[in-house]
Amino acid sequence: MHRRLGELALAVYGVLVIAFLLAPVLLVIPMSLSESTVFELIPTRPSLTQYRRLFTSPEWMEVLWRSVQIASVAMVIATGVGTLAAMGISRLPPRARASTEALFLAPQIVPSVVIAVSAYYVFAAGGLVGTTAGIVMAHALIALPFVVVLVRSRLQSIDPDLALASQSLGAGPAKTFLLITVPQLRFTLIGAAVLAFHVSFDEVVLALFLTGTRTKTLPVKLWDSILFEVTPILPAISTVVIAVPILLVLALALLRRARSTQS
Repeated sequence: MHRRLGELALAVYGVLVIAFLLAPVLLVIPMSLSESTVFELIPTRPSLTQYRRLFTSPEWMEVLWRSVQIASVAMVIATGVGTLAAMGISRLPPRARASTEALFLAPQIVPSVVIAVSAYYVFAAGGLVGTTAGIVMAHALIALPFVVVLVRSRLQSIDPDLALASQSLGAGPAKTFLLITVPQLRFTLIGAAVLAFHVSFDEVVLALFLTGTRTKTLPVKLWDSILFEVTPILPAISTVVIAVPILLVLALALLRRARSTQS
């Protein structure tokens, strides 16, 4: 009896902590449904006025579309390079494998502001500060560790004899990779791509250092608006930023569920 009460108290405490952490984030959702010209925690007249203002604003739609483009390209680069890196790491000797994996995981451990300052110094020398290419490279760099970790964990559960059998039957390395390895990694690759897109789409510290007036991303524009132009449209924009990764994860979960149902 005492054990059950202890477990129940621990569960309640955990729920309260999670609710405390999520409450400030979730409060922007009802605030975004107000049609007032001032912030309202509980809208007196709920409407989609702020969303209409957002999606009919050329300025905001431009930065939103730019963020989607940058995140998409960074996702492709991080997923491709991270997959190849994970496969290469898995074939190294144990000592070299540990040091190489640590090198690829460094962007996940080092604080973002340190990476941002370093990237600014290097990119400034190459004329990449304020360019879309520079932002894409930086975002791909910080998304790369997530792809490496996910793909490495999946590769450890794949039987290497399947690739050896394919090669013994005359298939080359590229054909073996496309026909044997990729089908077994496809859902891991989709999940890694979704995570890489989210990391890039939501990144603000690197973007603050590397973007220019013509290459601002949505988080940077949102940051500037909070500092200089507080308007009721901000909760709607924040809700969009929250909703994008949630929708991506839900789509991935539905895809995986459909696959498991078919099999």
